[in-house]
Amino acid sequence: MEDAKAMVAKLQSSINSFIQYSNLWQVNYKFSQTYKHPDIKIVNDNRIKAGTTQGYKFALMEPEVDKVGRKTFSFQIKESKTNWLAIGFCHRKTVEAKNYSFVFGSTGHGGYLISSNGGSWSNHKA
Repeated sequence: MEDAKAMVAKLQSSINSFIQYSNLWQVNYKFSQTYKHPDIKIVNDNRIKAGTTQGYKFALMEPEVDKVGRKTFSFQIKESKTNWLAIGFCHRKTVEAKNYSFVFGSTGHGGYLISSNGGSWSNHKA
Protein backbone atom coordinates (compact mmCIF):
# COMPACT_ATOMS: atom_id res chain seq x y z
CA MET A 1 0.00 0.00 0.00
CA GLU A 2 2.83 2.38 0.85
CA ASP A 3 4.47 1.81 -2.55
CA ALA A 4 1.22 2.68 -4.35
CA LYS A 5 0.88 5.93 -2.36
CA ALA A 6 4.49 6.84 -3.16
CA MET A 7 3.90 6.13 -6.86
CA VAL A 8 0.74 8.25 -6.91
CA ALA A 9 2.53 11.09 -5.10
CA LYS A 10 5.44 10.90 -7.56
CA LEU A 11 3.04 10.89 -10.53
CA GLN A 12 1.11 13.86 -9.14
CA SER A 13 4.36 15.75 -8.58
CA SER A 14 5.42 15.01 -12.14
CA ILE A 15 2.07 16.23 -13.51
CA ASN A 16 2.26 19.42 -11.44
CA SER A 17 5.80 20.08 -12.69
CA PHE A 18 4.64 19.63 -16.28
CA ILE A 19 1.73 22.05 -15.77
CA GLN A 20 4.02 24.68 -14.25
CA TYR A 21 6.56 24.18 -17.07
CA SER A 22 3.83 24.53 -19.68
CA ASN A 23 2.52 27.73 -18.10
CA LEU A 24 6.00 29.26 -18.30
CA TRP A 25 5.82 28.98 -22.09
CA GLN A 26 2.40 30.59 -22.55
CA VAL A 27 2.69 33.77 -24.58
CA ASN A 28 0.18 36.58 -24.88
CA TYR A 29 0.13 37.63 -28.52
CA LYS A 30 -1.13 41.07 -29.48
CA PHE A 31 -1.52 43.03 -32.68
CA SER A 32 1.56 45.05 -33.52
CA GLN A 33 1.43 48.83 -33.80
CA THR A 34 4.41 48.56 -36.17
CA TYR A 35 3.89 45.47 -38.33
CA LYS A 36 0.63 46.27 -40.10
CA HIS A 37 -0.79 47.98 -43.16
CA PRO A 38 -1.20 51.76 -42.57
CA ASP A 39 -4.94 51.45 -43.22
CA ILE A 40 -5.44 49.08 -40.29
CA LYS A 41 -6.32 50.61 -36.94
CA ILE A 42 -5.55 48.84 -33.67
CA VAL A 43 -8.67 48.92 -31.50
CA ASN A 44 -6.96 47.07 -28.63
CA ASP A 45 -4.32 44.36 -28.24
CA ASN A 46 -6.61 41.71 -29.68
CA ARG A 47 -8.84 43.67 -32.04
CA ILE A 48 -8.21 45.47 -35.32
CA LYS A 49 -10.30 47.33 -37.86
CA ALA A 50 -9.63 48.18 -41.50
CA GLY A 51 -10.09 51.86 -42.38
CA THR A 52 -11.40 51.01 -45.85
CA THR A 53 -12.68 47.98 -47.71
CA GLN A 54 -10.22 48.52 -50.57
CA GLY A 55 -7.70 45.71 -50.99
CA TYR A 56 -6.44 42.97 -48.70
CA LYS A 57 -4.07 43.86 -45.88
CA PHE A 58 -1.86 42.20 -43.28
CA ALA A 59 -1.84 42.95 -39.55
CA LEU A 60 0.80 40.94 -37.68
CA MET A 61 0.85 39.91 -34.05
CA GLU A 62 3.81 40.05 -31.68
CA PRO A 63 5.97 38.50 -30.43
CA GLU A 64 6.96 36.35 -33.38
CA VAL A 65 6.36 32.63 -33.10
CA ASP A 66 9.32 30.62 -31.84
CA LYS A 67 10.73 28.51 -34.66
CA VAL A 68 11.72 25.63 -32.37
CA GLY A 69 9.31 22.87 -31.45
CA ARG A 70 5.71 22.15 -32.12
CA LYS A 71 3.07 24.71 -31.21
CA THR A 72 -0.72 24.69 -31.09
CA PHE A 73 -2.64 27.88 -31.82
CA SER A 74 -6.28 28.76 -31.75
CA PHE A 75 -8.09 31.85 -32.93
CA GLN A 76 -11.49 33.20 -32.03
CA ILE A 77 -13.19 35.62 -34.38
CA LYS A 78 -15.75 37.45 -32.28
CA GLU A 79 -17.10 39.72 -35.00
CA SER A 80 -16.51 40.28 -38.69
CA LYS A 81 -18.34 42.83 -40.79
CA THR A 82 -16.48 41.85 -43.92
CA ASN A 83 -17.08 39.15 -46.48
CA TRP A 84 -13.43 38.02 -46.35
CA LEU A 85 -11.10 37.39 -43.44
CA ALA A 86 -8.00 35.20 -43.32
CA ILE A 87 -5.78 34.04 -40.47
CA GLY A 88 -2.45 32.28 -40.51
CA PHE A 89 1.28 32.76 -40.42
CA CYS A 90 3.69 34.74 -42.56
CA HIS A 91 7.27 35.64 -43.33
CA ARG A 92 7.46 39.11 -41.77
CA LYS A 93 10.28 40.40 -44.00
CA THR A 94 8.40 39.40 -47.16
CA VAL A 95 5.16 40.96 -45.94
CA GLU A 96 7.04 44.16 -45.00
CA ALA A 97 8.59 44.32 -48.47
CA LYS A 98 5.06 44.16 -49.93
CA ASN A 99 3.93 47.04 -47.65
CA TYR A 100 1.58 44.65 -45.78
CA SER A 101 -0.63 44.26 -48.85
CA PHE A 102 -1.89 40.83 -49.84
CA VAL A 103 -2.29 39.87 -53.50
CA PHE A 104 -4.10 36.55 -53.44
CA GLY A 105 -3.69 35.79 -57.14
CA SER A 106 0.07 35.24 -57.00
CA THR A 107 2.67 33.50 -54.88
CA GLY A 108 5.43 35.31 -53.03
CA HIS A 109 3.07 37.35 -50.82
CA GLY A 110 4.61 35.92 -47.63
CA GLY A 111 1.53 34.32 -46.12
CA TYR A 112 0.18 30.88 -45.27
CA LEU A 113 -3.49 31.61 -44.71
CA ILE A 114 -6.93 30.07 -44.34
CA SER A 115 -9.88 32.32 -45.08
CA SER A 116 -13.41 32.59 -43.78
CA ASN A 117 -14.80 31.45 -47.13
CA GLY A 118 -12.77 28.23 -47.13
CA GLY A 119 -9.82 29.30 -49.26
CA SER A 120 -6.18 28.70 -48.45
CA TRP A 121 -3.07 30.51 -49.66
CA SER A 122 0.58 29.62 -49.59
CA ASN A 123 3.59 31.84 -50.17
CA HIS A 124 5.01 29.07 -52.36
CA LYS A 125 3.56 27.19 -55.29
CA ALA A 126 1.98 23.93 -54.09
